[in-house]
Amino acid sequence: MANTIPIRTLVVDDSEFFAEMTAETLRADHEIDTVAETSVEDALALLDDEPIDCIVSDYEMPDRDGLDFLESVREQFGDIPFILLTGRGDETIASEAIARGVADYLLKLEVVEDQQYGRLANRISKVVSQQRAQRKHELLVENSPDAIAQVAADGELLTVNPALAAIVDADPASLAGQRLQSVLGEVGRSRLETGRQALENDATEGSEDVYGERRYHNLFVPVDVREDRRSFQMISRDVTERVEHEREVRHQSERLETFASVVSHDLRNPLTVALSSLELIERDCDVDPAIADRVDRSLTKMEHIIDDVLALARQGRADHDPEPVSLSTVTDRAWENVASDGATVSVDTGLTLAADPGRLQELLEHLFENASNHGGSTVAVEVGALEDGFYVADDGEGIPADDREHVFDLGFSTSQKGTGMGLSIVEQIAASHDWSIGVTAADSGGARFEITGVDVRETDSA
Repeated sequence: MANTIPIRTLVVDDSEFFAEMTAETLRADHEIDTVAETSVEDALALLDDEPIDCIVSDYEMPDRDGLDFLESVREQFGDIPFILLTGRGDETIASEAIARGVADYLLKLEVVEDQQYGRLANRISKVVSQQRAQRKHELLVENSPDAIAQVAADGELLTVNPALAAIVDADPASLAGQRLQSVLGEVGRSRLETGRQALENDATEGSEDVYGERRYHNLFVPVDVREDRRSFQMISRDVTERVEHEREVRHQSERLETFASVVSHDLRNPLTVALSSLELIERDCDVDPAIADRVDRSLTKMEHIIDDVLALARQGRADHDPEPVSLSTVTDRAWENVASDGATVSVDTGLTLAADPGRLQELLEHLFENASNHGGSTVAVEVGALEDGFYVADDGEGIPADDREHVFDLGFSTSQKGTGMGLSIVEQIAASHDWSIGVTAADSGGARFEITGVDVRETDSA
């Protein structure tokens, strides 16, 4: 029986033969590190000198019985798992042993005569594993920044960690035995009600509340302590900073959208007038076509800038509603909106992914526009699958290695046609899906954008 961490077991029996035989069998056949003692006093002395993970003790011994030994162990060394062996199948002894907290109770004759040392070894391994898990849990609770308490159904605080005690400026030990509703007032009464719902439904419940001007997110988890008294674990996390940050981001997004809408409205009106006036001038006046074309390109670029400013402002507020989406289908829709004569797109995948269809289409449109701006009217674009996402590659001029870390920066562009906002929008849409995006060189020498971290639902050959 292999154990990652060796189990050190103490066998105590006034029969030297039985003590040594048990220790040797556990050590040789079950890989449990075992030491034997033949008296309670010698056993207590050994416990004082070295760590022991489990004690296996006889009940009937001449100096002190096994339950007296257990009491001394609890007083001096805490809750070391204790397995009691007895030569009599006495229900009174068994009941008393269980009431005093033995981890298990076995008949010595069954172990010796039926050679059930494997059963004893399994019991030792089980109780030690449970003890170690409990200690690890207690250590995590003790050092957790979350406020944690174990609360009985009537509101009694059974255990309280330092983080919760600090909230009410008290010592953890002084809070044990008090009522949750007395310690936290109205908030405590509300939490106790939710905790009771968790016990009634036998399911974790949650809530949020404010205590002492701090906002908390709470979880209430049912815990079986013993059959006659159930309890729940209350875990409260201070989310004040997170909530305030989310509120500030929301306000900033609202202000940015308002600003962008006002600016775009104030710009669109004179821009519309300018475009209409240019048409009249070209029709009724003798204007150099090169000058008229330059003015038209400038006004058109202003229109694109206005569209991109609005798109950037609204990315933080756009609803994100992912659903299974065919990448091929969305690619076709996006290409219809941006394709130029002579440019081509090929889809080398039957990928289905979880995404917001509208925002995925917008992401592809901006990548296609970027390819057209840098690759010309005859650019060839390819969309393909990755292990955890997809890529968009073109055969244009590519992006110099020194510029790749800046291509997603707002305002960065190496083309006179671009606004410097399209790839920033692409990055924001990817981030809203919890995707990552990077850029490298395509096999054709152009640019290749790789979107990863995608929730891929299905991949078929195109």
